[in-house]
Amino acid sequence: MRKLILILVAVAAIGALVAGFALAQEKAKAPEQPMFSPEEMAAWMKAAAPGPHHKYYTELAGSWKAVCTMWMQPGAEPQVAEMKAVCEPLFGGRYGVEKIEGVMMGMPFQGMSIGGYDNIKGKHTLVWIDNMSTATVYSEGACSDNCTVETHEYTQKDPMTMKDTKVKMVSRITDKNNRVLESYMIGDDGKEFKTMEIKYTRM
Repeated sequence: MRKLILILVAVAAIGALVAGFALAQEKAKAPEQPMFSPEEMAAWMKAAAPGPHHKYYTELAGSWKAVCTMWMQPGAEPQVAEMKAVCEPLFGGRYGVEKIEGVMMGMPFQGMSIGGYDNIKGKHTLVWIDNMSTATVYSEGACSDNCTVETHEYTQKDPMTMKDTKVKMVSRITDKNNRVLESYMIGDDGKEFKTMEIKYTRM
């Protein structure tokens, strides 16, 4: 009787193994369910592909002489500093990195920006950091039809008053070797005060 039970258990175990193997074989033959539908994949590919708005970052690649003029308040004498900027495209031209350095107000200055165009939002984006602040500036904007003029607006806190201050930046491309960046403070009354202008000339 005991031998019969052992034989039946062994037969059952072998049967389970065979069934499991057969099921695994069937799963291996069955086509895997795609993670995305063709429509979803096409949408992702479109969102990820560089387009006309991104060629700007490739065209800026190279070294630039940058003359920076700053105004501390309306009517004040401007301060002028000469710097050097280096631009390069990043990730297949999806973004552009600019590193600028020189001497500002008698102190070494270094700054870096990463610009891009968000295909999903339909907006230009910019992140800026430098060695004279611990704040990370993020802005969004739009450009003209031919993308020679790009305008950004953002809000930053005044470290003295801790009040929000509106800022507008305008980047103008004169030709392939010259461009200008202007920065304006916007008062509570909506009036604009030009605080900075950087004239770039390709080296």
